[in-house]
Amino acid sequence: MSSAPSSTSGDRLSLGLLLVVALFFSWFLGIKNLLLDWVNPSSETPQAARPNILLIVADDLGYNDTSALTSTGLNTPHLKQLANRGATFTRHYADATCTPSRVGILTGQYPERSGFRPVGSEIPAEFPTIAEALKQSGYNTYLTGKWHAGEERAEAWPGRKGFDQWFGFLNQWELSGAVSESDRGTRKPTYHNPLLRENGGNQKKHRGHLTDILTDHTVAQIDRLQANGKPWFLYHAFLAPHHPIQPAPRYASLFPDTPAGRYTALVTQMDDAVGRILKTIDRNNTLVVFISDNGGTNVERDNNYPFFGKKGELFEGSFRTPLIISWPGHISEGQIIDDVVMNVDLYPTLLTAANQPVARRLDGETLWPALLGEHILAQRSRSWEIYSPNVNLVNFSTLSASGAWRLTSQQGSGMPPHLYHLAANPSADNDVSANNTAILQDLTDSFWSQHWEKSLLPVIESQASVAGQTLYGGFDAMRTPLRHGFAIGLEIGPLSDLLPHPASAETVVLAGQKNGWELLYQPGHGVEWHMGNSILRDASFEPNRCNAIVLTGYIQPRGHLAKRDPRSELKLYSSGFLRDYKQGLPERPDTNGALSQPTFVNYNGRARFSNLMLGSFSDPYAPNIRPQFTDFYQSLFAREKLSLTPVSLMNAELCKQD
Repeated sequence: MSSAPSSTSGDRLSLGLLLVVALFFSWFLGIKNLLLDWVNPSSETPQAARPNILLIVADDLGYNDTSALTSTGLNTPHLKQLANRGATFTRHYADATCTPSRVGILTGQYPERSGFRPVGSEIPAEFPTIAEALKQSGYNTYLTGKWHAGEERAEAWPGRKGFDQWFGFLNQWELSGAVSESDRGTRKPTYHNPLLRENGGNQKKHRGHLTDILTDHTVAQIDRLQANGKPWFLYHAFLAPHHPIQPAPRYASLFPDTPAGRYTALVTQMDDAVGRILKTIDRNNTLVVFISDNGGTNVERDNNYPFFGKKGELFEGSFRTPLIISWPGHISEGQIIDDVVMNVDLYPTLLTAANQPVARRLDGETLWPALLGEHILAQRSRSWEIYSPNVNLVNFSTLSASGAWRLTSQQGSGMPPHLYHLAANPSADNDVSANNTAILQDLTDSFWSQHWEKSLLPVIESQASVAGQTLYGGFDAMRTPLRHGFAIGLEIGPLSDLLPHPASAETVVLAGQKNGWELLYQPGHGVEWHMGNSILRDASFEPNRCNAIVLTGYIQPRGHLAKRDPRSELKLYSSGFLRDYKQGLPERPDTNGALSQPTFVNYNGRARFSNLMLGSFSDPYAPNIRPQFTDFYQSLFAREKLSLTPVSLMNAELCKQD
């Protein structure tokens, strides 16, 4: 007869069962975590709960305008304290002007991909903004201040680009009231009693100084957002210290009544505003980014010292701006990071902080490897460009992948390309192109390659129910000839066996976009491009071969600054030759109704799309500028000394021989 188990053996059995259960759950949790890591990898990400995110953007604040970066900078104690509690980047590159820089920050893509060089229509839906991405991941989103990233259509405004709510102004010109005759049709920015919008409504006058009004609003919104309990993203965009230099009287009285004194007062007021905002947030649970959109103007002081160049140009000082990132307890304090970084890097950096995977290819790279001190960032080249439609030229600059060289080509000024060796001369004020022609050529070639690649629209191609018809959709405001530059390359033919009645004179539609434009062919007469009231003709079309046809132009919008009629331009090329053109159109074609319509190409043809106006030195040239400068530009054009985007780039995409 067996004896009953003793209490000791029973305890052992219980302990054994507990151990098995514990091992099972340990194994299960390990597998679960492994799967989660595989689905949402956390490599090179901060290991913390999702923070609130505060993005503060200054307008035209130069590298030398804050004591956070230089010993010669203005006294900005709040920015300096922010830098001391985070990481300061000494080689951060933005853009040369406001709009493209903001587009780059918002999209993580080079602004030229959205058609901004520097002006453009709007951020395409295919490039979700950082606000859209964070909103999708559960963040509340808010914008206070300046938008200036697409203003002509309400679809381009902040409320349609990911911001739950917003308060501010679309661009600085709408801050002022009605235009008087004494202003010569010019609207001027103002800090005093500005006109502001709330959630896209009509403008209303707000009493006080713009910096104070925006800061009060942001402080109130942060209190509201923090009480909500959800993580939040707030984008606070100052106008300061952008022109006009109008500090509040209480700050102006602290400094000399001189241009430099008034500028110092305006920056001091902005720095105090930053301090007020920072006092409102939970620093340990808020990632703070402070950035300037471009270099300073160098009007009141040497804003960008020690770097040569200023806002609107293509030199080192035009692009190199303050960038500070702070998150106490998660980013080591007092870091100075010398890696080359760019404003497009903020997008993936903020998404990474929010534990949100980047769902698409970006030009930006996450900064977390540098912020966490793991390794330096990968090298990459970067090019910038400014298109001047009135003289049809592209000025550009290229930074080498190593960060050691900068090429600047401002042919619109009549000077040859300049090359700067940043490694030997960081100020970039000494042209060394004469002794480095190979490097000069390499960087020039690099620019043109990047320039064309960034202009191409990755549209969606599909087959229609109509036999032989191909449809193209997406990137509506650039694919459609709506605003600014565009080029549509069409590969059509041979048509001999495809036309319904080859021997008849019946007009057939080769390509088009409903409510936008049509390309028609009439046997014996060639093709006609109809857009609005404009008709361009080409009699050289040959139906028995492949025809490379390029429709291009620049639709000039009505300017923000002056009461003037736009002067648009259209060109029709085939086989690389200009067949017809319309220059100085008094009205831009109304193609707004076509935006949602696909582009179609019939008879087994195909299309390619670019957001550039193309040209050739054999074209007629009539710059739209003041008469005293006409001869200068015509001479440069005749000597092929202007940088224009050649139509041959699009031709190379068409009628390729297999």
